[in-house]
Amino acid sequence: MAEKSPMAAVVFDTKKISEAIEKAANALVPKYEFPEPPEEIFKIFDYLPELFQDDSEKDYIEALSTAMQTSYENGLYQFAFMQYHMLFMTAVYFVLLKIYWLHEDETKKALYYLLKDHYSEFFGSGNTKNGKLYFGSFAAIGESEVFKILHIKGMDSNLEGELKNLVKERNSYAHANGRLLLTSEEFFLEKIAAFNRCIDRVYALIKNDMMAFYLNILTEPDFYDPDIRAYMDSDQQIQEEFVRAYSLSRYELNWFRKYRIDQMKDCEGYEYIKELHIALCRYYKSLQDEE
Repeated sequence: MAEKSPMAAVVFDTKKISEAIEKAANALVPKYEFPEPPEEIFKIFDYLPELFQDDSEKDYIEALSTAMQTSYENGLYQFAFMQYHMLFMTAVYFVLLKIYWLHEDETKKALYYLLKDHYSEFFGSGNTKNGKLYFGSFAAIGESEVFKILHIKGMDSNLEGELKNLVKERNSYAHANGRLLLTSEEFFLEKIAAFNRCIDRVYALIKNDMMAFYLNILTEPDFYDPDIRAYMDSDQQIQEEFVRAYSLSRYELNWFRKYRIDQMKDCEGYEYIKELHIALCRYYKSLQDEE
């Protein structure tokens, strides 16, 4: 059988998406003045990467953000819910990618269990970037099933049930049945709160591993030594070789910045290690100052 050619890359035009949603909103909803989006609907961005691997990832997140905010501002809460769910699943996929990096053998076993005869296709050119898995690779697995990978990090049945319920509810809103089922802002915000509670618990599963990973990276000469590392400037080294390279979120950076770096004072290269940790703290503060 001939091998299927990889799907063409999808290019998102956020301006066109925004215009299309506004046009739909004008047709469906009277000209009411809706309030500014509350902080709750921006919480999910704390769990998404601050610096992306490439422009396609950045464009994808920006397109979803534009769509979600436009839907909310026009009172199209059912569509805002579905777009928020996509942002939520993107954040979950980034967690799964990190679990793969940290526990490759265990994750491959879980993937084989979930995919069976399609296991090799998961690592094929049509589901990877430059031969490597990326966050979108995990979309090849059914949304309810993909959560099972989180059992590697001790997910309990309660969290798994909540995650599956979110998918089930999204599916009930996604059918083209001619009805708008979610029309209350208050009810919509209750749903958003459920998403935010769940993603917090999902990230908590990898906290200890990610902290250990951070400390290990700091002690690698190729990372801390200014004579051999990629960037002499400490800010650039942290942002490019750590934050961008490992798709780190603001939520994770908050864990790292709280570490008492003087606990590593006996490590070789401590002067440079401390400088890089300070650069990370400085970068985190700059993100907070931008708000």
